[in-house]
Amino acid sequence: MIKSKQRLIHQTNLLQALAEFRYHLRSFLQFSEQIAKKKHLHPRQHQLLLQIAGITEGCSATINFLAERLGLRQNSVVELANRSVSEGLVQRGEDPYDRRRVILSVTPKGMRVLDSLSASHARELDEFGPGLIRTLEHIKTVRGKKGDALTTGRPQTARKPAGPRLRRLR
Repeated sequence: MIKSKQRLIHQTNLLQALAEFRYHLRSFLQFSEQIAKKKHLHPRQHQLLLQIAGITEGCSATINFLAERLGLRQNSVVELANRSVSEGLVQRGEDPYDRRRVILSVTPKGMRVLDSLSASHARELDEFGPGLIRTLEHIKTVRGKKGDALTTGRPQTARKPAGPRLRRLR
């Protein structure tokens, strides 16, 4: 009886911590969407610009890469790229290693917009960051008390970390 009550308390604490984390995360995302709209930019265009400009050295901003990073289908990224090209935010270029692939890059106009948005986001993270960090630390603390198993009592199996599969240049 005591063990099941402890498990229920643990589960409740974890769910509360996860709900708080989700709240902080969603609040920041709402801010991000609103500030992009104020700059007359669709929020997904902002995300596209950010992914292109922040690409890791040795990677190419291809449609496939961007689709994975943005969590969109390739045809959606093509439409997003078309809109961004027509607005002068992004330009298309040829992949020097594979002429069939298109590489996207941010134009000077796109960088000005992105710089403005990034400055606003950095200021907002100064406010949101500490709460988000506290929440993550609370989740870690709650999980550390009981381990990785939540209510099933089964240990969590090892898995690959979530993240993009990066395509390297040849």
